Amino acid sequence: MRSLIRLLIRTSAFFSKEIYEILRQPRLIMTLVLGPFLILLLFGIGYRNEARALRTVFVVEPGSALEQKIKEYASSLGPQLIYVDATSDQEEALRQLRRQSIDLVAVAPPDAYETIRNSQQAVFTLYHNEVDPLQADYIQYFGKIYIDEVNRRVLRSITDEGQNEAMTTREDLAAARTSASEMRAALERGDDTAAREHQRQLEQSLDSLELAVGTSIAVLDGVQQTLGDGEIDSEGLRSNLSRVREGTTSLQEIEAGKNNYNSEAQRAGQVEQNLATLDEQLGEFQQIESSVLVSPFRSESQGIASVQPELTHYFAPAVIVLLLQHLAITFAALSIVREVQLGAMELFRVSPITAGETLGGKYLSYILFGGVIATILTGLVVLALGVPMLGRWELYALAIFALLFAALGIGFVISLIVDTDSQAVQYAMLVLLSSVFFSGFFLRLDTLQPYVLPVAWALPATYAIVLLQDIMLRGTLNPVPLTGLLAFGVGLYMVAWFLLRRRMARE
Repeated sequence: MRSLIRLLIRTSAFFSKEIYEILRQPRLIMTLVLGPFLILLLFGIGYRNEARALRTVFVVEPGSALEQKIKEYASSLGPQLIYVDATSDQEEALRQLRRQSIDLVAVAPPDAYETIRNSQQAVFTLYHNEVDPLQADYIQYFGKIYIDEVNRRVLRSITDEGQNEAMTTREDLAAARTSASEMRAALERGDDTAAREHQRQLEQSLDSLELAVGTSIAVLDGVQQTLGDGEIDSEGLRSNLSRVREGTTSLQEIEAGKNNYNSEAQRAGQVEQNLATLDEQLGEFQQIESSVLVSPFRSESQGIASVQPELTHYFAPAVIVLLLQHLAITFAALSIVREVQLGAMELFRVSPITAGETLGGKYLSYILFGGVIATILTGLVVLALGVPMLGRWELYALAIFALLFAALGIGFVISLIVDTDSQAVQYAMLVLLSSVFFSGFFLRLDTLQPYVLPVAWALPATYAIVLLQDIMLRGTLNPVPLTGLLAFGVGLYMVAWFLLRRRMARE
């Protein structure tokens, strides 16, 4: 019992010593708390989560039909394209681009119609002056999106023409139905002369109808091949048209002087019925919007997460992790170096204190200090910035403890392998820089090559970012990164204990 009390006293001595050292620097504490929060607040206020708009000059042959279409389309394609001018002077446009007075030069293809007739794509060439690879990729994506929209509009105009022709077709169809109806009526009353006349008129209307309906069938064929069968069936149109032709042909030779023409009248009635069905099908085709025929699909994303956080809310847990990790590593890295420089290690060697007691006291003090900083930062982020907190607070506290425990281990190991304060700070900055690029803060882990991932998983921030984002934004706890972080911390504690024990013995 007495030895336990002595252990607690010796450990608490380091605990109170480190806390006192921290409290002697209130300005540092305020900087550590308010500085990161103000940076995050400024970023949240100033960040614009929208695609960059590009000032664009088009180079196109003057007076061409394409120039008129560019002027018509450019102002309505979307907010990311700012139409500046259309010119025929490509060199002047490129000079403006080099001066950075514009962002993009789009050179229209010469003889676009002839190029397309030769079964080749007409190419719009986009010139930019970007050195940022991400912006260069954005411009390439920008060009693809807007050219796709132009292609859709061209297809829509073609489809509109097809539907307009379908309207003309329905006029021919109405004339054919009238001829079929009058032919049936003439046959029913036994007037073979009038019936033959109406049959000739029907054949003439049918010739025009077969020619005109081809465009509608071609459009429906394209839709049907992509989407499958539906109520408006191009094959059904063909079948009806074929039956109308067969029925009309069978009525070419109407025998004169018969007592009745019931069978002929019945066939004429069937032709009339087939024409009515054909009219209905073409009417349904006309009712479909051309924009729907050209773009029959669109996507809508539905998240199953409890919240859909804003960008600043998504990055807030990662910012907290990086700040706490850097804080813990820096304080721990400077801790033992200072005591070596002040000669305290010589006192520890002749005193009854052990390496475990020394390290335990320092761990407790810095975990308490880090916990206070984490509490203040989390409160500011949740209350002032409105970052959601969907998980349980005890799980959040456990994740913060695991992060601080592992980060302090790195700091103490650094402190025991360096000789000066400047070296300790440099190592701490290297860990921070590695964490920014490899922890998933700046880039997602799945964008890294497999041989780089061991570096990522050697950083406490990698585990902690996953933990805090899951707890705060999903309301769940993944035990795998928590276990990994705690195991990481235990391993580093053992390494730090071994190094400190050896140094105290050597001193």
